[in-house]
Amino acid sequence: MSSEVEQYINEHIPIVKKHNFQITEEVSPFIQVRGTLKDHINHRNSVFGGSISTSLIVASWASVRNILLTRGIPSGIIVIQSEHVEFSKPLIDDFYAELRPISEDRLTKFIAMINKFGKSRIKIEADVKDFKNNEVCASFTGEYVVLLNDTIV
Repeated sequence: MSSEVEQYINEHIPIVKKHNFQITEEVSPFIQVRGTLKDHINHRNSVFGGSISTSLIVASWASVRNILLTRGIPSGIIVIQSEHVEFSKPLIDDFYAELRPISEDRLTKFIAMINKFGKSRIKIEADVKDFKNNEVCASFTGEYVVLLNDTIV
């Protein structure tokens, strides 16, 4: 994984460390966030919905940051504008959040808008799956906005 992204996450998003999420880069530039049932268990012996949502938001946000870095944009303000999580089944195992593929065409347009206007938005889709069966337990759609700001690191 991009050490810059990992370092930034560890310094600026304390919930990742506090809740023992692991950050990996399975398929560049997309970030995967992993969690364990034991660290995120609720009163029903399943993963807490807030942990599922957090893993999806962090995986998506970190992937947007990594996309920017790999495309030569070292800084920017990345904010989530909207998000929706659909919980399809209880999650009773260790889990991971990962993005659905984004076409090269969409990524090229996203970066072109940033370079032309200093801002852009991108729709991200992601899923949380259990490690045991790789079944989708929750799906996420989020809209991220990026504003260029050369003073932000």
